[in-house]
Amino acid sequence: MPISALVHRALRRVHERLTLFGGWTWIAAGSLVGFEMLDLVFGTFVLAPELIPLVILCLALAWYFRRRLRWAWNRTRAAARLLRLRRRGSR
Repeated sequence: MPISALVHRALRRVHERLTLFGGWTWIAAGSLVGFEMLDLVFGTFVLAPELIPLVILCLALAWYFRRRLRWAWNRTRAAARLLRLRRRGSR
């Protein structure tokens, strides 16, 4: 395969992944604050529309980290519960 075809294929894949990431940020931002609230947030950016991508990215990252924090918290609780059950069973 020629180099130009490899570069074209790589660029197409990067473009596809960036497009998917863009959709993910919209969904994550909407699920974090609710889609009605998202409409209100965007309504306030009439004077500074260049900040909208930054706000969407921040909301998406907040959603992601909140999800990971919930996962870690549930995992810690399950481990503590398992430890208590093991202690109780060894008596």
